[in-house]
Amino acid sequence: MTVADDSVKFICDVRNVEDLLLLPNTNWVIGSGFNLDPASQNYLHLFNAENETGVAVQASEIAVRPDTTTYPDCAPPDWKTFGPHGLGLGATVGKHSVLYAVNHGGREAVEVFDVDVSQDRPRFTWTGCVIAPQGFWPDGVASLPDGGIVVTALTDPTDPDGSMDKLLHGEPVGGIMEWHPGVGFTDIPGTAGFSAPNGVIVSPDGTYIFVALSSGRQVARISRGQDPPKIDVSPTGIMPDNLRWSASGKSILVGGHDLSAERFIERVKASMAPSNEGGNVDSPFKILRMDPQTMEMTEVIKSGVYGVMGAGTGAIEVGNKLWVSTMKGDRIAIFPLK
Repeated sequence: MTVADDSVKFICDVRNVEDLLLLPNTNWVIGSGFNLDPASQNYLHLFNAENETGVAVQASEIAVRPDTTTYPDCAPPDWKTFGPHGLGLGATVGKHSVLYAVNHGGREAVEVFDVDVSQDRPRFTWTGCVIAPQGFWPDGVASLPDGGIVVTALTDPTDPDGSMDKLLHGEPVGGIMEWHPGVGFTDIPGTAGFSAPNGVIVSPDGTYIFVALSSGRQVARISRGQDPPKIDVSPTGIMPDNLRWSASGKSILVGGHDLSAERFIERVKASMAPSNEGGNVDSPFKILRMDPQTMEMTEVIKSGVYGVMGAGTGAIEVGNKLWVSTMKGDRIAIFPLK
């Protein structure tokens, strides 16, 4: 499916919703709330796909019930600096789903939530966290069938050689690791040469990890259960950001930025001007669809800035529409599919 020619619609007054996911068997979409300033506050966002509205989930609406068995020695985050970035969905049992959210506010961690959809609207309970290793700036997270997670790091803020410089030039930077309860983080062999690992998803059977390599301008497929793992890559022509499975599970939606890393950073910095109400970024993005078997790409949303919304990061299918997130701005976009 491709995007229809009809006008795009926006859900406004939501800030920096960098990632989106659809709760299984519901009309509820969860969005993140990326903080470019780790000392500021942002929120998880909750969208009703039926009437296409969205609100921030206030800290007062999040219960706290630590799972000290799975996540020992972990206190709740400082909600005043909470800033969810990449999202991942874990197991769904009955009316409850596990939500993973990368957080940069107060600590570099993956926060874990129970999401209960048994009532009139989803209820969130914080249950634990996974603290990232030193020098690992987490970005994306995806669940594994055995209860573990895969976490990517876009950069290494402790790199003495200049992590951002490496990102700008497509050199090896960042990382990707698995985490399992009682074991902790382990490296994934063969991935040391990756350049800025970003969005990540896992095949339902856990056989493959797919990861966007932003400054490498590729999507990589990593086979699990082989030693060493087999790694295939496919060029995207863009700086890929987020990955999401299509509703059918037969393809992967790849979102990303259609300009150089240098130009992208310039435009993000320009968007921070006080006169730029809403903080939207004049930076073109594109959405592709990838075949997970052949890794071939086709265009779904052509390159552009839509209205004032740029810097699109990824997309999810919600019914016959495509919802698009952005790393910086006051809205998300909804495109009709045909």
